[in-house]
Amino acid sequence: MIFRILPRHKNFKTAIAGAVRHDGGVAATEFALILPVLLLVLLGTIELTNALSAKRKLLNAVQSAADLIGQQTNVTSTDLSTIYLAARLTMSPLDVSTMTIGVASVRFDDTTGAPTLDWSDSYGGGKVVDPLVKATGRGEAGASIVIVSGTYIYQPLVQLIIPTAFVMSETTYVRPRTVSWIMKY
Repeated sequence: MIFRILPRHKNFKTAIAGAVRHDGGVAATEFALILPVLLLVLLGTIELTNALSAKRKLLNAVQSAADLIGQQTNVTSTDLSTIYLAARLTMSPLDVSTMTIGVASVRFDDTTGAPTLDWSDSYGGGKVVDPLVKATGRGEAGASIVIVSGTYIYQPLVQLIIPTAFVMSETTYVRPRTVSWIMKY
């Protein structure tokens, strides 16, 4: 079987004139020029979706940890380890080796309402930065608040789109549900 791209002509001059008018390969050339851009947009969309999903999972993990702590009347290191495990499982199927969680309980003075740090704990080296500043204005005298901060280092799947990893962070606040403040033993 013989395939001909150009129609058969009687002489060279009519063949060249026919080739100039022939546009059979234009669509393939345009597709070859547009394909890298389309792939870049597709991969960028996938990467953005994965990053937003990781950010949402981090928020859910931090809020879950805060909610679980807020339900307690007192906590131990074992209780907090179980709560950290629950938060890490919320991040599934992402790799949680770069995740950190910090918890701080802030009590407000019975008379002045000034915040003081009651206790703090962490997982993976996490911490609540400036818990007293964050607690200011979030509680009344005699009450307390639990602040949970989490960070996650997002590693992009395609280094061409996002060339480097970046840190995501979330902070949430919760008041104890059944007591004025949660004791840590």
